[in-house]
Amino acid sequence: MSGQKSFRGKNETTGGSFEKLSERQRIYLRHVFQHRASDEIAHLEGVSARAVDKQLLLAKDTLGATSRFEAARMFAEFEAGVERFYPASVAPSRPEFWPLPWPLPTSAKANSTLTWKQVLAWGAIIAIAAPIALTVAAMVIVAFSLVIGINPQ
Repeated sequence: MSGQKSFRGKNETTGGSFEKLSERQRIYLRHVFQHRASDEIAHLEGVSARAVDKQLLLAKDTLGATSRFEAARMFAEFEAGVERFYPASVAPSRPEFWPLPWPLPTSAKANSTLTWKQVLAWGAIIAIAAPIALTVAAMVIVAFSLVIGINPQ
C-alpha cells in the first residue's frame, strides 16, 4: 500500500491513541473505510480473515470506538486532518439584535438576513414612526401655509 498517505507527522486530537496503531491495523482500517469485508481484506493482504478481525478488534479498542466502522471513520478523519468538534461543545454564534441592520438590500448584503426578532422590531418601528411622520408632515404644511398667508380651511 505504498500509495496511501503517511501516518507520521500529523497532529492528532485523541491523546496519542492513533500513535498506538500498528501499520497493519492502519492498513486494515483503510480497507474497512472502503467498505471491504474481512474476507476481502484477508484476500488482498494475504492473511486469514480471523487475523484481520483480531487486528481490527485491537484497533477498535485502542481508539475507543464502538465498532470497526467507527474506528475506520475516526482514522480516516485523522489522516485527512479533520478536527473533531461536537455540536454540544461549540455554541452557535447568535446574530446581534442591536444595532438593527437595514431591512433593505445593501451593497454589502444583497439578501435580507434579518432574524424574526429583527423583523418584528422593524415592524414595530414602522408602525409607530409612520403615523408620527405623517402628523408632523401635516403640521409643517399647515404652519407653512399660515406663514405665507393661505387659510387652510
